[in-house]
This record gives sequence, structure tokens and C-alpha cells, in this order.
Amino acid sequence: MLKRHLLLASVLAGTFAITACSQQTEENTEAAVESAGDDVAVETEAVAAEAEVAAKDAGTEVAEGAETAGVAATNALEDTGEAVVVGANEAVANTAEVVADGASAVEDKASENAVEAEQQY
Repeated sequence: MLKRHLLLASVLAGTFAITACSQQTEENTEAAVESAGDDVAVETEAVAAEAEVAAKDAGTEVAEGAETAGVAATNALEDTGEAVVVGANEAVANTAEVVADGASAVEDKASENAVEAEQQY
């Protein structure tokens, strides 16, 4: 009977030890879960802050790129305008020269005709 009581006492002591250990494990698990949750929250905030900074930087770069492209387009339009003006001036000058040459040719021919007409009469 003593052995039974000792065996029963050992089983009860083991059960209490397991229960106490189980409760401590549960508390440790809850603390670990809370700690992990806090870590995730902190890390999420840090990542969100970095993403915000990256988005602002990207926006700034896009704006600067658009400004640079606008300046380049304006310069290209100015250059094109100047080229058109220069080309038009050259075309007008060449046309005037051709007209003047034609007028001189007509005048020369008219003079020749006048000389021939005088000689015939």
C-alpha cells in the first residue's frame, strides 16, 4: 500500500509539474507572440517610412526629368524656328537672285531685239 501511495504521489507530483510547466510555457508563448507582434509593427512602420521616402524621391526625380525634357523641347523648338527663318531667308534671297537674273536676260533680249529692229528699218 505504501508503494501505491508513493506511486500515486509521484504521478500527482508529475502531473502538477507538467501542468505548471505547461502554464509557464503558455505564458512564455504569449509573451513571445506579443514580442513578435511588436517587432512586426515596428518593422512595418520602418518599411512604410522608407517606402514613403522612396516615393517622394521618385516623384522628385520624375518632376526634374519632366522639367529637363521641357527645357530640351523648348530649345529644340527655338532651334527649329531659327532654322525655318534662315531657310526662308535663303529661299527668298535665291528667288530674288533668280528673278533678277531673269529680268536681266529679258532686258538683254529686249535690247538685242531693239538693235535688230533699228537695223532693219
